Amino acid sequence: MRFFNCFILVLFLLSGIFNNSLASNELDSLKKEVLSSPDDTNKVLQLKDLSYKYLKIQSDTSFLLCKKAIKLSEELKYDFGYATSLNQMGLVFKYQTQYDSALYYYNKSLTLFDILKNEFEQASILNRLGNVYKRYGKFDESTECFMKSLKIYQSLNDSTRMSHIINNIGVLYYDRGELDKSLEYYLLTLEINKKLNQESNLAVTYMNIGNVYGELGSYNKSVEYYKMALDLLANSDNKYDQMLLLHNIGNSYEQNGKLKDAINFYLKAITIQKEIGEKEMLIFSLQGLGNTLIKEGSFKEGEKYLIQSFDLANEVQDIRKSHRLAINLYEVYLSKGDYKKSVKYLKDYVDIEDQMFSLEKKAQIVELEEKYNAEKREQQIAFLEKEKEIQQLEISKKEIENKQKSFQRNALIILVIVVVSVLLYYFIDSKKRKKLNQLLLKQNTKITDQRIEIAKQNDYLLESNKTKDKLFQIIAHDLRSPLVSMESITQLIPYWVEEQDFESLSRLSKTLELSVNNVLSLIDNLLNWALNQQGKFPYKPENINLKENLEETIDVYRPIAQIKNIELKFKPLNKVMVFADKNMIFTVMRNLLNNAVKFTPENGEITVGIDRNQQFAKVWVKDSGIGMPISKKEAVFELANGHTKGTKGETGKGLGLFFCKEFVNINNGDIYIESKKGRGTTITFTLPLFNIAEN
Repeated sequence: MRFFNCFILVLFLLSGIFNNSLASNELDSLKKEVLSSPDDTNKVLQLKDLSYKYLKIQSDTSFLLCKKAIKLSEELKYDFGYATSLNQMGLVFKYQTQYDSALYYYNKSLTLFDILKNEFEQASILNRLGNVYKRYGKFDESTECFMKSLKIYQSLNDSTRMSHIINNIGVLYYDRGELDKSLEYYLLTLEINKKLNQESNLAVTYMNIGNVYGELGSYNKSVEYYKMALDLLANSDNKYDQMLLLHNIGNSYEQNGKLKDAINFYLKAITIQKEIGEKEMLIFSLQGLGNTLIKEGSFKEGEKYLIQSFDLANEVQDIRKSHRLAINLYEVYLSKGDYKKSVKYLKDYVDIEDQMFSLEKKAQIVELEEKYNAEKREQQIAFLEKEKEIQQLEISKKEIENKQKSFQRNALIILVIVVVSVLLYYFIDSKKRKKLNQLLLKQNTKITDQRIEIAKQNDYLLESNKTKDKLFQIIAHDLRSPLVSMESITQLIPYWVEEQDFESLSRLSKTLELSVNNVLSLIDNLLNWALNQQGKFPYKPENINLKENLEETIDVYRPIAQIKNIELKFKPLNKVMVFADKNMIFTVMRNLLNNAVKFTPENGEITVGIDRNQQFAKVWVKDSGIGMPISKKEAVFELANGHTKGTKGETGKGLGLFFCKEFVNINNGDIYIESKKGRGTTITFTLPLFNIAEN
């Protein structure tokens, strides 16, 4: 079976490679045709379209084709071609995660299309700008771009692109953590796409709705929407969205504890990511696969994928992902007890965090300098305009004074920047040391907690060994005794048959039946003890007719009671329905009846009855046996509470009543005992009535 699965996987990979090869060959043929065509405006548009087609297959080829389109459109002075090629170049840089370059080309293209009065292309670029600003965390600028784009598409009555923009606004709210608002926009998008009946757009919307449910912790719901999206893309060439869905399904299964399914989908996502060269999502999938494998118990394999993810994040210089992976690896090695590696990644985490803090401060300083320079230029322009009205002789004097003031101001600003930078350096260094000390203190605390937990586990193991020793004593004595008795009986049977002493044979058969019943009872209880130790009681509650269930058990014990001439009575109600595990209730009644027969002398009486109230049914087993002292009542339900013989020498170690209490408690009931020495015993247990509304 494993070989067959591997064979299918190989076929899947080979088919993917073959399909990509075909697509690449077709594009290469088209590229040769376009490059050999005359240099005209049509060639500019063809180069731009070809760049778009190569984008998700060979991004470097896409860049070179777009560069040719820009150069040719400049030579031809083809304004529309130049503007649309700049737009495509922005998309290329955005796909390569070079967002500064993407913003430059998008804004340049937007300015040209504004001059050309082309609203459709302006709306498209505004949408792309909104996505880039969102990646920078500039949500206000992103919202502004999306709203401008939506307004243009509304004026053009373009429902399809309106749905795209509304979807992007939903994504924006999702990134801001406003999940209810995000879901509202996604559902609005879904309604529009269903009317338009566009499968590709529906797939994206289903995926986004799945993302929201995933963040809300509704993982089954998120997987449901992801799979609907994946079904729509099953026959599509859109490898990127297929990869995203596979990754998201894997993540949902991981969060929901379905680790095997999570590993399967992560591996599928990684295969496509490597195929199309998608490094950004590959980082996330490698991280998810690594963490899932570690949760499953494959630490070495999981560690390998986490390190691959961290190295790839450093390679693409994505410090936010590197930052998150560093703390991930620190926690993994800390939980494993590898403190050397955990400290290494802790240092990486702190260094990256300081780097992020430094970059943010640099950006703020650059922004302040730009604002200052802009204000300065405006002041100079206003100053020159006023001076034009004054005599030419005064202009020179004013300019000199202005330069002196400007020099003093600049010198003061530089001094302030230097002082602030020095103070900032010491502040960051102090904060870094403080953070390291806090982290080390937390680590020491965790180590102390782990030692305490180990001590608790040692105590638990010692107690468990004591219990097992008691159990072995039971097996050595109580299991052997009835078997020795049975062996003796089997040796006497041929003798009494030969003597034709049927009365003695009848007595032997009754003794043999008691011995067999004791052995079966003890074996059942030992099996129950083993299941209890493993935590694997097969609890399957159902709607049970209590009267019928008890009658079956009583019928089993009537012949055993008759051996000691004990009268076994049953006082049921007409029909009492309870919600419980049928096998467990049978075991409880078997043990109670077995004990009652065991401790009731010949010609005695055992009565089984049923009562009920509004919530519970009550079953009681009353015997006229030897009873027990008050001092033993408290310990009667404990494991191996003592060695007590029945009225005819029957042996037992108290396992039966221990499991009676366990099984009744599992079925949400209670059990208690009333007994006096020489006056019999009554054991009562309760079970919940069947409730249609709850069950």
